[in-house]
Amino acid sequence: MPRIFKDISHEQFYESNVIRANRQHDPYRKALFYLLGLTDETRRHIHDVYDYQENSIRLEGLQEGWQTGTSSRLTRLAFNLYSGYTGEDEQQVYQYSPYYLFDNELMPFFFEAVKLRYSEYDRCFVPNMRFVDAPALQVQEYGELEH
Repeated sequence: MPRIFKDISHEQFYESNVIRANRQHDPYRKALFYLLGLTDETRRHIHDVYDYQENSIRLEGLQEGWQTGTSSRLTRLAFNLYSGYTGEDEQQVYQYSPYYLFDNELMPFFFEAVKLRYSEYDRCFVPNMRFVDAPALQVQEYGELEH
């Protein structure tokens, strides 16, 4: 289960669509539905970007007139995490790069979707907590810092 949701509509959309697709343990669809639930536009037009009968994404949904700059970014990331899709030519490949995709206010949710997709790695990650004092470039262990 994701740790953060944008709002109650986002959470309800995510949970109901994971169940509807009958893919409760599928990290590909968890990331997909998590992202597509972020905006009203993508929630309203879910059938333009996902086919429940075929259990597959609909690439033509990227070209729909309702897509905005933000919704097209989150749809591209959703498609990429779902299938690795990066477009059909060099110009489209740029539009799937983190430089282009993450340049918006939904970035924290995008990271959460990446964690959902790669949950097996997120669970085993234990960071070596160290902080660097930038002016002096001194490394301090977490426990040595004053609280």
